[in-house]
Amino acid sequence: MVKEERIRGGQAVSIVAIVCAEAIRRVVDAGFLQDGHVARLMKILLYAASTLGYPTLFFLFGLSTVACLQRSRVHLLKSVALTVLYPYLLWSILQTGVQWFVAEYRDYSLQQMGPTRLAWAPVGQFWFLYALFICQIVACIAVWPRSTTSGSALTAANRGVLAAPAVIGAIVATRSHWGIVTMTCWGLVFFLSGMLFASRRNGQSERAAPGLPVALATGIAFAAAATIAQPLGDYLNIYSLPVSFLGIAAAISIGTCLATWQSSRWIVSLCSSWKPVYLLHVLAIAAIWNALLALGIRQPVVHVVLGIAAGLAVPIAIHLITKRAGIAAWAGFEEPAATRCEDTEVSDLAARTQRKAVKSRA
Repeated sequence: MVKEERIRGGQAVSIVAIVCAEAIRRVVDAGFLQDGHVARLMKILLYAASTLGYPTLFFLFGLSTVACLQRSRVHLLKSVALTVLYPYLLWSILQTGVQWFVAEYRDYSLQQMGPTRLAWAPVGQFWFLYALFICQIVACIAVWPRSTTSGSALTAANRGVLAAPAVIGAIVATRSHWGIVTMTCWGLVFFLSGMLFASRRNGQSERAAPGLPVALATGIAFAAAATIAQPLGDYLNIYSLPVSFLGIAAAISIGTCLATWQSSRWIVSLCSSWKPVYLLHVLAIAAIWNALLALGIRQPVVHVVLGIAAGLAVPIAIHLITKRAGIAAWAGFEEPAATRCEDTEVSDLAARTQRKAVKSRA
């Protein structure tokens, strides 16, 4: 239960950070910020959100992949196809279509992008699903975990197989500018780190959750590190790696506290809507951005606050509508129940219980 709270809380914090980063980046790229305290604060917040959001999601997916591999490799591949590859193709095409329509309506030129280019050129924020798909395939090939009854999920040799590409990925990500190759290597660092962390904590997932002092300590350490590292470059340099790992620790510890407090459990409900928020937040923020510009509003703080609100509220509302209509899985917002690792775990437990019952009767 504690492990589930850590994952849910971490996902909620990370998806909020991703939305914040998109809203702030629009203001920065548009040149709305002038030199001053507000500009400095916005740049630090953008750096902090960028070093916390996607790294935490990669880490959490790596954390859960080891257990999924222990249960069923075929099941994991089916889940990857339905929950990563399918939403990537569907929403890349839909978002490109919306952008093409808007650009044509405004008489702007937009480079045509055929569906076949999605194999090597992800659209916008969907680079994350592209990179996650590669990470999951690497895991399926390179990782052969022990059974769930073993004290350690991975052998020492298998952990070495994971550590080597993680180090190589860190070197490539911080020293190259190769587009999706660089971003995939960057994600692979945190994904494999999550798998290594999960392998060491196998059988210890029910440890006590980190308390408020730990959450405050990691949060303050991350804020200080982000403030110091921000002037040294963007989130894809050697200095950003320790900041990102501090961000992961802060997101998980803070998210776990939020998940255990009765007054803040509503925040963790974002976890169940993290995928529609991720898939739709760019379009939602773009819509409110254009509406504010049409009204002549150019204040950076107004754009950021309303952009974050729209980036969270609009996708959640659409998710609730599709869920009520029974088409959330078809829209790529949810994983079909038949492919969830939890279902496999329940069926495995039921099978073991049945075998014990048969043996006891015998």
